[in-house]
Amino acid sequence: MKRIIILWLCVVGITLIFSGLVLAMNSLVGPDDIRRMKSAKISDSVIQMLIAEQTCSITGESLIKLKSAGANDAMLKSVILADRYKNPKKAELSIEQIEMLKKAGFSDEVIMQMVNSIPVKRIVDDHGHESIVYGTRLAPEPETSLPAKSQSTYNINIEKVTQP
Repeated sequence: MKRIIILWLCVVGITLIFSGLVLAMNSLVGPDDIRRMKSAKISDSVIQMLIAEQTCSITGESLIKLKSAGANDAMLKSVILADRYKNPKKAELSIEQIEMLKKAGFSDEVIMQMVNSIPVKRIVDDHGHESIVYGTRLAPEPETSLPAKSQSTYNINIEKVTQP
């Protein structure tokens, strides 16, 4: 009886270890995606990069479509790197820019969120992974004017939230 229990625990333990490895993969890349990418003649280095980089929206299917449209490996890698989660940067606002934002109708809260990189909003993707949207740098330079009554003229960055 003890042997059966020990054997059963070993099987369960091994199963949990391997399922953990599978779940550790990029949520946008699964075993079927890898098979389809290999069939589409996407190189191993591109596939490995997609698995390693937590991207916002690039999937194996999107890479296959790009490859069939004529994209080479360098282009595919560029697409992956351009879409990966990035660390937010603090906005570098001058006093003149802050005054311009106030005149354009931005609230103090929005300005503080841009200056201090305070999380603006939390979003959850289709796979249950949580991300934080941050206010970062202003799009226009100080000498340009912002459109009146605009509340969303700053760039955003999305950061991947990792669970401990």
